[in-house]
Amino acid sequence: MMKLRLTFTLLLGMLGLMACTTATPTPTSVSDSFFSGQAWLDVNTNGQIDAQDIPLPQATFLVRLSKGEFGANTDSSGKAFVTVPGPVEYPVIVTMQAPKDSGLVLLEPSIRTLQAATGESSQFLFGQP
Repeated sequence: MMKLRLTFTLLLGMLGLMACTTATPTPTSVSDSFFSGQAWLDVNTNGQIDAQDIPLPQATFLVRLSKGEFGANTDSSGKAFVTVPGPVEYPVIVTMQAPKDSGLVLLEPSIRTLQAATGESSQFLFGQP
C-alpha cells in the first residue's frame, strides 16, 4: 500500500512539473531593410544627371516610414546608406536634403515613392537656386 501511494505521489508530482513548464517560443527571423541614395551636383545646369555632374557629399538621405524617419549623410562619392531595423511596409518615401548652409536646392526628383524593394539606389540632383 505504501509503495502504491509513493508511486501515485511521484506520478502526480511529475505531471504537475510538466504542466508548469512553458513552451519555448520558436525564434522568428527578422531581417533588416536597406536603402541607398546618391546626390549629384548639376554642374552643367541642364537639369539632368549626366557624366558632367559630380557627386555631392554631406547631403542627407531620408527614408520616411510609418514607424519613423531614418537618415544618413552622403559620403565623398555622394552615396548614403540607411539600414532600417526589421522589415518595412511599402510604399516607402525617400528624399534628399541639401548639405547644410550650401544654398543648393533639390532639382529632381523632390521625393521618390518606392512601391517595393528593388535594390536600386535613388538618385537626386541638386543645383543653384
